[in-house]
Amino acid sequence: MIPGTDMHQQTQWITGLAVLLLSTAAAAQPAVPDKDAAFTVKMTYDPSESEAGTMSSFQASPCVLHIATASDARQNKETIGQSFSGPLLAEGVSPWMTEGLKQLKAFGYTIGSTPPDGTPAADGLTVRTTLTRAYTWHVGMKIFSMVGVKAEFADRNGVLQQKYYRSHGDKTNMWGAQGEYVTTLNYGLNNLLPFLARDMQSLCKGEKVEGYTYAGPDGLPK
Repeated sequence: MIPGTDMHQQTQWITGLAVLLLSTAAAAQPAVPDKDAAFTVKMTYDPSESEAGTMSSFQASPCVLHIATASDARQNKETIGQSFSGPLLAEGVSPWMTEGLKQLKAFGYTIGSTPPDGTPAADGLTVRTTLTRAYTWHVGMKIFSMVGVKAEFADRNGVLQQKYYRSHGDKTNMWGAQGEYVTTLNYGLNNLLPFLARDMQSLCKGEKVEGYTYAGPDGLPK
């Protein structure tokens, strides 16, 4: 028995701990969608689905970026969340991410070709990304999104740095349509781009940056 407690208190404490552990374990398991109630959404990247001024919030000096195809390492690769009606099945998340990264051209970068074998290009910066999170959730009439990325930057001499990013987006669920969840993910990805653009300015010079960045709707610090 724990000193200073009676048997009833100790039982309550053990029961509470067991409930906490079970709920944590359940949350760690990837959701299994009910295919009968699920909706399939098309992952289409759209640079216009962003906060005002996002794509003009940073201007880079010239540098060539070689964007490798993003790999998908999400724990649950089947869904991007759940609408009011059921799970949202999504395919093509990796191409969606890759297309979004190529929008770094809006900040003044040149997007070059990427060697098929993924080796660093002879010029500029080679960018390899792994998508670790891409999901949505809703609270009332508001939709939120989270995008998590592990990025690796390399020049002709090899890997310069690895870095982790996490960004979020949100929007009002205006029409109750499943496509609005993809729109909210676009907000999350587009919120990330100015922070990537800023980091790459240093990385293109061979300079390292901080190891983690959170990107939100407020954009780059003024």
